[in-house]
Amino acid sequence: MFLIKPSPTFHETVATIKTFDLPNKQSQYHFMPDNHIDLTMNLGSPIKRSLIGSIRQITIETNEMIISSCRSKGMTLAGENIQMICAKIPAQFTGLFFSPGSCAERDQLIRFGRFPEIKNSDDFENHIKSWWQKLPHFEPDFILEEAIEMMKASNGKIKVKDVNDQLGISKSSLEQKFNREIGLTPKEFCKIEKLSHFLHSYIEHKDSLNLTQMTFLSGYYDQSHLIKEFRYFMDIQPKEFVQMAGLTF
Repeated sequence: MFLIKPSPTFHETVATIKTFDLPNKQSQYHFMPDNHIDLTMNLGSPIKRSLIGSIRQITIETNEMIISSCRSKGMTLAGENIQMICAKIPAQFTGLFFSPGSCAERDQLIRFGRFPEIKNSDDFENHIKSWWQKLPHFEPDFILEEAIEMMKASNGKIKVKDVNDQLGISKSSLEQKFNREIGLTPKEFCKIEKLSHFLHSYIEHKDSLNLTQMTFLSGYYDQSHLIKEFRYFMDIQPKEFVQMAGLTF
């Protein structure tokens, strides 16, 4: 399944690098899907990782690095001492790591092995920078990249039909590209973008706007619409999620 393709530079592909230090004993943390690939290094005790609605659970061992494709549902992490570093890579670069068509199986994951020499975020960043320098140039699929940019620019509010029309591509062709290269449908991608926009709006405006105002601001018909979408991806209501320490992802 793993395939290294010609690559763009580190700064072209790595959107952010973030450190998580959540040492509460036997805690569980919930994270939204965000239309990014996760390159994760576990510096703490073993972490149990599972996706909402799936019975599959994996353990990320101490000093282990993994990469996962764009998540189709929310994720929970549980452990005694969660310490990890995560690099976020935009969806259009999925082909750097996963062979064509493999993401159609959804929520793919690759284990890279253990790296005990990586002890902090600087070590992690230097390691993946040196890795990127060894790979030649790679260009994402133009249509896919343009569709993603349109969806992000609208905060997920754009209709997929409008994307098809503006790019001059049929509904089935665009769906095939998304399923094959990313592992999500265009509609799911938009829904995740919209939820992400809602959470950012909550963080920015929680002291000045109420939930109803933020619901409309994010493009939902009403609160029941928001709750329905939230429960699909996270299996909890927005209010429950907001009360957890998961707003940072």
